[in-house]
Amino acid sequence: MTEAEREEKERIKREKIRKFESPLPFVLILRNLIFGKKKPDMYTRIAFFIGAIISLTFLLWSIITYYALVSRDWISSQKGIPVQSIIENRGLELEFESGDFLNRLQVASAISIILWIVFFAGLVLLYRKKKLFIYFTIVPLALYLGMSIFYLSFNYFAQDTTMFDKIALLVLGLILIMHSYLMGNERKGGSISFFGKSQEEDDSNSFE
Repeated sequence: MTEAEREEKERIKREKIRKFESPLPFVLILRNLIFGKKKPDMYTRIAFFIGAIISLTFLLWSIITYYALVSRDWISSQKGIPVQSIIENRGLELEFESGDFLNRLQVASAISIILWIVFFAGLVLLYRKKKLFIYFTIVPLALYLGMSIFYLSFNYFAQDTTMFDKIALLVLGLILIMHSYLMGNERKGGSISFFGKSQEEDDSNSFE
């Protein structure tokens, strides 16, 4: 090995050490591992971001609800808010037996956290344009809706679920069904847009 080759090898080694001393490469590696290196088309990105905002909102609310339920005694003693009494009284108004509504709401909140995490994983698959995304999104969405209607009762869904929640769930369902159709259309040689091929798709095809 010549002196120049040895110096070049040392330079490369130092460069690698310098890169790994910064957290940025790990962030990029993690991002590429999750989302892939190829950025999808505009319509897929829009579907992902809308779905991510809604699902993370539901996830955050589920976590807050579960925390409030399991910490109800602490909240009552420290903040003076009778969480248990409020929920049990509401359960009686919804025609649940005493204590039953509280237990169901706690179980439903725990399951909801899992469902929304799975849903977000499905959105990552959507971003990467994997056709399996539909199973990881529609199934948890349907289970969440079914749990709200049948496990917590239709009265709970109709009266205690906000209009925002109902509209958000409807939007998610429509986005997923529509995007599944568009991805299928794209695989058959069509466009992922209802309006024909966009400039972005044409530019992408010109490099293939």
